[in-house]
Amino acid sequence: MAETIEIGCDGTKKWMWFNVANDLEKQGGLTEVLIDPLSVCASGCGGEHEKNHFYITWIHDLFLLVTMQTFSQALVDAFSKVVEYRPFCRYTSKGNLETIEWDKKDPDSRFAELQNDSTVKNLVRL
Repeated sequence: MAETIEIGCDGTKKWMWFNVANDLEKQGGLTEVLIDPLSVCASGCGGEHEKNHFYITWIHDLFLLVTMQTFSQALVDAFSKVVEYRPFCRYTSKGNLETIEWDKKDPDSRFAELQNDSTVKNLVRL
């Protein structure tokens, strides 16, 4: 799991934005991952790897959603190593962005939900 999970003041486990790049580099084997501190919200942040912009939404031991400008297998593999579970689907979302989803609890229900979402295109089960 991400080496630098912290407990927030609300008692939930947080993957702090300044640790995301560190974990992707140390655990995931990537180089030069940049996180934009101005993109940070309670459960996500935006970043860049090899000039490919991405945004993550993450809740500890539940799910990870990575939306990227262009698909990057290296980015997917690095996130998989860090969260220690594999993605279950890939699709194109608004603005032709590539989206990969990990769901630790119920990927089958989430996949069915995505199948009924008219904004989701090119949905593929991984």
